[in-house]
Amino acid sequence: MRIRIKLDNDTIRHITLFEKITGATVKDCFSNDNAITFVVKEGHAGIAIGRGGINIKTLQKTLKKRIEVIEYSEEPTKFVNNVFRPAKMKNVYTSEKSDGQKIINIYPTSDKALIRSKLKKAKELVKKYFGIEDIIIK
Repeated sequence: MRIRIKLDNDTIRHITLFEKITGATVKDCFSNDNAITFVVKEGHAGIAIGRGGINIKTLQKTLKKRIEVIEYSEEPTKFVNNVFRPAKMKNVYTSEKSDGQKIINIYPTSDKALIRSKLKKAKELVKKYFGIEDIIIK
């Protein structure tokens, strides 16, 4: 599935700054009042964060917002694991409802409060990137 992402001038400015400071490749970027989330190319999360989180600290200081990095994956279940990091999962798998809609089922083993706080964003992202309608916490 190929998605089209529209970027405004602020988002382009954020991506340019992020890539210049970190050396990581950005796939998507979105923000709200107090945070900016960057979805980076698979394998680029460590580069983006930097040793001891130095890149994130620099960006937070420069942009005066909290910065979150999510590593993209072509595999929806792996991507969902990345969205919920640092929470640990016992199992993540896709299934289909009787009406044919795909869903992702997650079995967290830790930090259920963190998972609940990121659930809305995770649902929006898997729908945007993979066309998957829902994420169910078991």
